[in-house]
Amino acid sequence: MNPTVVDVIPRGEEASCSLSGELVVPRLVRRHGRSVEVALVAGRAMLLPGDEVHIRVAVGAGCTLHLIDIGGLVVYGRPDEIGDPSQWHARIDLAPRAHVTWEGLPTVITDAGSLARSLTITLADQSSAVVRETLVLGRTGERGGRLTADTDVSDPIGPLVRETLEVRGDAPVPGILGRNRVMDSILAVGDPTLTSALTTDLPGTTRLEFERAGTAVRYLGDAAHDSPLDDVRVGTRRLDAEPHRAA
Repeated sequence: MNPTVVDVIPRGEEASCSLSGELVVPRLVRRHGRSVEVALVAGRAMLLPGDEVHIRVAVGAGCTLHLIDIGGLVVYGRPDEIGDPSQWHARIDLAPRAHVTWEGLPTVITDAGSLARSLTITLADQSSAVVRETLVLGRTGERGGRLTADTDVSDPIGPLVRETLEVRGDAPVPGILGRNRVMDSILAVGDPTLTSALTTDLPGTTRLEFERAGTAVRYLGDAAHDSPLDDVRVGTRRLDAEPHRAA
């Protein structure tokens, strides 16, 4: 299956956008100057056992990309059958002064589901990324299946964030998620003048400050709709003009 590709390229004071994909189909929502908004739409029901989604995002110098999910993701499986996990992998490469926001909707791993998921972000000078990721073990009344989630962020100096989460809904582990079903996170990395979405501490969340420019705010709980991160604007249109001031 061909990967989903979102490529934003500067053309003078404007930006061109190259989009392609099958399992996840990118659709242009709007374009203004060097700011582009793209929706990610499921090409069919997914994720089914054996599905592999690869999303590749590249944002050119001085451009801004807002990604929005249309509908959440449900990971299905076959009861009483252990097979290879479904795959969901996203890579974001940012050129100097580029910015990306991604308004991710919940990913739900059903009791029979198994998912290997990764997010890789490569930052350049004065670039930044703000990404929301909501992982849910099980639908209502379920404990949830198996999940391995990797996050890897690097900047021109070197690694900035490296995190791996391995959980099973039917075998909660103290000190990881415990009996919480939901891990809702907003990750803001790169140029601090463009990652202002996390400047306010939110009750019920944990805030992590990275060694270099970067912050993560995280909520652990039993229901995604209880997350206070819904009060944080991730795909903020107010950020549209910021990269042009830095350009």
